[in-house]
Amino acid sequence: MGDVSHDPGSTELTEPPIPAPVHPALQAYQQRTRRAMRGYAAVLVLLVLLGFIAVRIAYAHGELNKVSASLGQAPAPIPVQATGTELTRAWQSTDHPAAGNPYADGIVVGYDAHTVNGRDALTGAVRWHYTRTDETICSVMQQDSSTIAIYDHLGNCDEVTGFVTATGQAKWYRTLTDDGQSSAGSAPNVVVTVAAQSVHVFDNAGGLDRWNWPAPDGCTVTRALAGSLGVLISYRCGSGNHLILRDEFKDTTTWTLDTTSALLPIAASAFVGAVDPATGQLHRYTGAKGTDSISGQLAATAAELTALPRVATSVSGTDSTGKANEFIFAGKLFCLSYTGAVAWSAGASSAPWLVGDRLVAAADGPGRVVQHREDGGAAQLTSRLSPAPAAGARPYPVGGGLLMSGTDLAMYR
Repeated sequence: MGDVSHDPGSTELTEPPIPAPVHPALQAYQQRTRRAMRGYAAVLVLLVLLGFIAVRIAYAHGELNKVSASLGQAPAPIPVQATGTELTRAWQSTDHPAAGNPYADGIVVGYDAHTVNGRDALTGAVRWHYTRTDETICSVMQQDSSTIAIYDHLGNCDEVTGFVTATGQAKWYRTLTDDGQSSAGSAPNVVVTVAAQSVHVFDNAGGLDRWNWPAPDGCTVTRALAGSLGVLISYRCGSGNHLILRDEFKDTTTWTLDTTSALLPIAASAFVGAVDPATGQLHRYTGAKGTDSISGQLAATAAELTALPRVATSVSGTDSTGKANEFIFAGKLFCLSYTGAVAWSAGASSAPWLVGDRLVAAADGPGRVVQHREDGGAAQLTSRLSPAPAAGARPYPVGGGLLMSGTDLAMYR
């Protein structure tokens, strides 16, 4: 029989090749690897499940589910106008007013025990809010279009959030190292907090520390006043009384002085000064070493002077000659000149607010706001408010109206 040729196009089936036998050692290794991979996968599934359970527990018991917030569109700007003479209340809120200037960018900032509210300046309607039900608010500031809220966490005023005032957008969070309860105020670009044993200054735009000054052991801070010449701090150590002047932005001390009585910081922009609440005597400090000189007398009672807020920002301006003045409220409105003396005083019932070119405003009785010229204190304009705001409310111009900031918020237009 001759050779049979194979047709390449044939569909004849051929048997598959027989696989080579697996070495017993390799077969055992593969079996062990499969068991290990099954165990590894089970562990991963268990870890994912535990992580999911942990997140749910944290959400149920932590702060994640105790924060609620809403954002708003920035309102239209309100044009600057001369303040009207006859104003009626447009809206009122029981919110506490933010420190600094409660108004910016068409928004009025107020707060209650747990919530910060950004209200439409014209209508009072809430445009944005931020609430933490697990913590109470220590203080809120509004300065330079930034809103800062400080919450009480386990007895310390140290949980801080910064917002864009116009929209309520949170832009930074941080935890302070301060212990205990604190009072807070705002100055241009910075927040100042005062606790029993410390004074802390940090940026309002980003929350970064400028400095944190701890009082010496056994000493207590009584008052801090921030101004263009620095932060003047009074503190007491046993029976000893002291003043320290620190740079507003840098972690440096200009001078520290021992004082014969418990003086209170009273000026930090027109000059550096303190007042003796027992006598009303004014002290002016000059030079790098803080040379002390008696500069005048403040006609205010000890009760009025000791009622000054624990932390404050100086209110200052310039007269027609370009000389600096500083304004305080202690039973009445006082204008202190750059020499440290009282330039003039006028009846008032609220803290003052600088409203323009050499004008300062303050309430001078129920339903009345007077704008004084810095030169001599002559009243230039009186606004009558109906109905009268809460006693002691401080005026802030908004367009042609006035925001009255006191125990509550009220807008007059």
